[in-house]
Order: sequence, then structure tokens, then C-alpha cells
Amino acid sequence: MKHLPSSLVFYFLFCIAALSAQEGGADGADSSQSSGRGAAIGMVVGSNYVLKVSDVIEINVYQEGDLNKSARIEGDGTVALALVGKVKVAGMTVAESQALITQLYNRDYLVDPQISLLVVSFSPKVLHILGSVGNPGVVEIPPDRVLTLTEALSMVGGVTRMGNPKAIKIKRVDQDGRSSQMEVNFTKIVQDPDVIDLPLNEGDTIWVPERII
Repeated sequence: MKHLPSSLVFYFLFCIAALSAQEGGADGADSSQSSGRGAAIGMVVGSNYVLKVSDVIEINVYQEGDLNKSARIEGDGTVALALVGKVKVAGMTVAESQALITQLYNRDYLVDPQISLLVVSFSPKVLHILGSVGNPGVVEIPPDRVLTLTEALSMVGGVTRMGNPKAIKIKRVDQDGRSSQMEVNFTKIVQDPDVIDLPLNEGDTIWVPERII
């Protein structure tokens, strides 16, 4: 039996390796593209998240592409959907809204529709921090959880050396438009483990005064 020249063997091995690399690269590209196509558009929030005016929601009806809709919740709390018209969803949770829309389509138009509701973007909830902090201004509250005073102050660079953390004032307006003000000793919140951090509300104005020397 004749042996192949070593140069020819190396050539065959090189060709096999090159083909394997090309196939691996193609599979990786296909996998990457598939992952990109399959990425979820909506944001991950709990089913108990309460929808608000200016939130943008995406509604998908399985196997009914013409009924899919991305819409901003209008000032009156409604979204306009194909066939069923305007539906009020502001003030309802994601789960409640999805159940309501499913019920409306199931009642007159579809048989056992499979409907999903995703939140694409949130109506911004903000508060203001002024006075002796590193970067006074607007702070955005996370859409799906509470923001505490400690977190909010850290987001604006904390209390400055000239600030008085023992006499922070918080102005709050309730749902009826009535204004109230409280004074908070932030030093106790930080140093005393028995003192609970203060949750903040949308629209709060926090004022950090200067120390009195």
C-alpha cells in the first residue's frame, strides 16, 4: 500500500479544518440572528403592575395578526383596539386588563382567544430633590417598585458637607390635591437599624437645608 505524501495529508487536514470553521461560524450567526428575532419586545413587569395614562402596551392575539396592536394609553385611560373599540385599562393591573380584553374578544368575535399583554414603555413617575445635595434635580421612580429616601438621595450624589441630613423636608400632595409637609431625620435612618427607610411617592419634593453654623 502506497503512503500519501505528507504535504498532501496536511493539505487535506487544512481543508477539513477550514470547512468546519465555516460551518461553525454559520451556525453561530444563525443562532445569533434567531436569538435577536426571538427577543421579547415588552418589558418584564409583574402581572400586578397597575397600568397608567401614557403607558405604552402591546397586545398580541395568537394567530390573529391583524388584531395585534401597540398603543399608548390615552388621557381618558383607554386604548382603541380593532373590533372592540375603546377599552379602559388605566387603573387596572396587567392581569386584569388582559382578562378584560380576552373577554371582550371572546364574547362577540373570537373563539377562546389567546391574548397576551406586554408593557412596552412606562409613563414616567418622578420626584424632585432640591437644596444641599450633589446634583439637585429630577429623579425617576422605578415603574415596578418603591423608591426609598436613601436610594433617591444616592441618585443625586448624596447630602453635601454643608447639608443638614437631620432636618430634611418632604412636601407631598395627596390624590385630593391637599398638600402636607414632613420633616425627616435622615441620619437616624442611616445609623439606627430600628428606623425604617421612608418610601417616596410620585410628585414628592424633597428639600435638604444647609446646616446652621
